[in-house]
Amino acid sequence: MAIAIANLRHVFGLKGDVANNVAFQDEQSIIYPSGSNCVLYNIETKMQKFISNNDKSGGMTAMALTPNKRYIAVAEKGEKATITIYDLQTLRKKKVLTTTDVQSQQYVSLAFSPDSKYLVSQGARPDW
Repeated sequence: MAIAIANLRHVFGLKGDVANNVAFQDEQSIIYPSGSNCVLYNIETKMQKFISNNDKSGGMTAMALTPNKRYIAVAEKGEKATITIYDLQTLRKKKVLTTTDVQSQQYVSLAFSPDSKYLVSQGARPDW
């Protein structure tokens, strides 16, 4: 018996409650959150690529693109707030960041330094 596998082909919609929810990767491509995915949409070819986020999280809360356009950081809420950094060339996870020093269950804002080396995050209540 053959097993059918569903593949994501196209996503409609924008998750509007994510901080910094639209970014240009280059002249032809934009990145935006939709559902539990980050969508890379090429406006010329009208093709989409997807970065699937953690299914067990409470959803995305913020995202940030590095100034050199190589990586994207995605914050997800949950019992333990996490930030995942993805490589936009390969669409694979580069690093998952979490800490026990933060009491908040989510990050509300992310930003990279101008040289793309450092990431700053802002936790939500009760840390702010």
